[in-house]
This record gives sequence, structure tokens and C-alpha cells, in this order.
Amino acid sequence: MTKRKNNTKTANLTLGGITLGFLLSYPFHSGFAGGLISSGCSAGMIGGLADWFAVTALFRRPLGIRPSKVIRTEIIPQNRERIFAALTEMVQDELLSQDVLRRKLSAWDFSGVLLRILGKQEVKLAVEPLLTKLAEDINRHIEQGEFTRITQGLLQENLGRMNLSQALADVVEFSLDRGNVDQVLKVICWALNEYMEQPEVKVALMNMMEAALLRYGENNPTRKMVVKFLPAPSVLAHGLQEKVKMALQDGTVEQWLRDSLLHFRMELMTNSSLQESINRFLVNIPSFIGTSTEKVPAALELLRKDLWNNWDENLERLERNHSLRSQVDERVKLTLEKQIGFHHKAIGRMVREGLDPLSDDKLVELIEDKAGNDLQMIRINGSLVGSLVGMLIYVLGVVLK
Repeated sequence: MTKRKNNTKTANLTLGGITLGFLLSYPFHSGFAGGLISSGCSAGMIGGLADWFAVTALFRRPLGIRPSKVIRTEIIPQNRERIFAALTEMVQDELLSQDVLRRKLSAWDFSGVLLRILGKQEVKLAVEPLLTKLAEDINRHIEQGEFTRITQGLLQENLGRMNLSQALADVVEFSLDRGNVDQVLKVICWALNEYMEQPEVKVALMNMMEAALLRYGENNPTRKMVVKFLPAPSVLAHGLQEKVKMALQDGTVEQWLRDSLLHFRMELMTNSSLQESINRFLVNIPSFIGTSTEKVPAALELLRKDLWNNWDENLERLERNHSLRSQVDERVKLTLEKQIGFHHKAIGRMVREGLDPLSDDKLVELIEDKAGNDLQMIRINGSLVGSLVGMLIYVLGVVLK
């Protein structure tokens, strides 16, 4: 990697050289050559000193001058909250706006990554006992003699007045209270965490950050300067990836899934359109139970054996089934698009949580590391341009005298 040139040293040498030039040429300022050099060096020295004060005042107190209404020093530490708010707003509403996230979401191949995760041996070993336990639990309940007959009788007697949506709401509440769904939610979070571990995800996030930063600073010098304050796209992508993984591992996502189930329960109890749709299935439930319930254990056992013995072959068939993969992708993307709308402000909160621990010294160090070298060019330009202007003014004075 090419070593970056140290503009601070160059700026100091430029200012020192111009100051030395002024001191050496001033005794000869009465002559044309001496006056020209002295005037140029004088103006360059003033311009360089003024720009040194301005650049230094961004970060600290030049000459020990405290911030006041007349002279502003420590500009960045004094405006810490405004800078944090601006960066938070920029990341949330421009770099990672809802439109940007939706465009990137539409281009991602979720089913492809899911198939790669399912293709791992450890996933296969984790799914097999889960299916075995599920089959045993269902078989233990169904094979208790009278289950099917009692269920059919209850449905036939109470079909007219039964509220299936309320029953489902009660089942969801009972399952949540007893913790029956906790293992399922843990498996979902584990699978999502595996998804985030994929190199393709990090590359996609990095490309998205890089494109967003380029688009944000395009044809706008001020925004380009702001972009310099931010870490590299790879660092931003890694940070976002780690934040999502942390949310998956510390129970945040699991809690959100539980809250979603509670929201679904509330919808079952209050949404009349959803209730009507669910209750339409009541008509076919008795006959379905009569013909299907006793077959469930055998079907589950057959499914378990088929999945276990032909795991790789089934994955290959799924990979070739482009129609099913498209449906899965569409459903996942529709669900995530809704969540983008609901939880988009969480991006701003995550950015702010990452910025708040920065002390004033760390903030100054971060910005100096990213933009300080470029800011030193202001000092160099001030000295050189000041010298040229000083010489031009001297020549005009001589000509017009």
C-alpha cells in the first residue's frame, strides 16, 4: 500500500521557508527585487499563519485561546452533538435510506444463501434430532386412543359457534407462556446468524456502503469532505454485520419475533377480515381430521427419514426448482420490506450508539486521521496563494505609482 504523504510537515516547512524569506529580504525591501520578494513572503506568511490558526481551531485551542463569540476555537468538540446528529441523519436517511435498502434487498439471492447454509453438515446434524423430537411428541398425543374421535365430535357439535381465530390466539398465547416456541425461535436466529456469517453478505454490504458513499458525495465538495470523516466501506460493512449478529445473539431478534407473534395474536382477536378468512377453513376440518390425523405420525417419520437419508439430494432438487426459490425469495423480501418500514429508525439509533462512546479527544483523533492530512493543504495553499497575491499587489503598486 502506498504511504500517504505527510502534508503537515510540508505545510510547516512552507510556512517556515516563507517566514525565513521575509526576514532575509526585508532589509532589501526598498529595491524592486527585494521589495517583490519581501512583499510576497509577507503576504504568504500572513496567509499561512491565518490558515494554521483556522485549521488548528477546528480541533483544539491555538495559542491557548478559549472559545468565545468572537473567536471560535475547538469547533469540532464544541459542535459534537450537531456533528453526531448530522452523521446519524446522513447514514439513516441518505446512505441507508429505505429506498436504498429496498433496491439492495430486491437484488439479493436469499434462497441461494439459505441452500448453502443448509448444505453444511452441522445444520443437517442439528435438524435431525429436532424432527425426531417433533415426531415423537405428536405421535405420543395422537396415539392416545380417543384423540381423533373426540376432536371430530367436538368440532361437529360446536362448528357453528366455534371461533377458530380466538382458539388460535389462545394457542399462540399458551405456547408463548409455556416457552414451547422458544427453541424454534432460537433455531431461526441461529440460521439468520449463519446467514450473516457468509462472505457474500459482507461483500454485498461493503458494495452497498461504497456505492452509497459515492452517490452521497457525487458532484458535491462539501459532502465529499463529510464522507472523509467516515470509516472505509469495509469497516462500515463489518460494523453493521457485527451489530446484526449481536442482535441475533443477545436475544434482541428473538424478542422481536416473540413480539410479532403477540401482534399476530392481537390481530386474530381484533381483525374481522382475518377472522373470517380463518373461520372459512372450519368447514373442511372434521373430514380432514378423520382422514389425516392417524396418518400424521407415519408421515412425519417418513419425512424425517427422507430428509435425513436424502438431505443432499433434496437440496439439489430445491436448487433446481427455480419456481419455488422465486416464491421463497418473494415472500422473504415482502416480509423484510415491511420490517424496513417499521424499524428503519433503528439504523439511526445504532449509529448514535456507536458514536456516543467517543470522547472529544477520540472524535478529534478520528477526524484528524481521516481528513487532517487534506486539511493541511489549506495551509499550504494559503501560504503559496498569499505569496503570489502579495507579489501581484507589489507589482501593481509600482506600476500605478
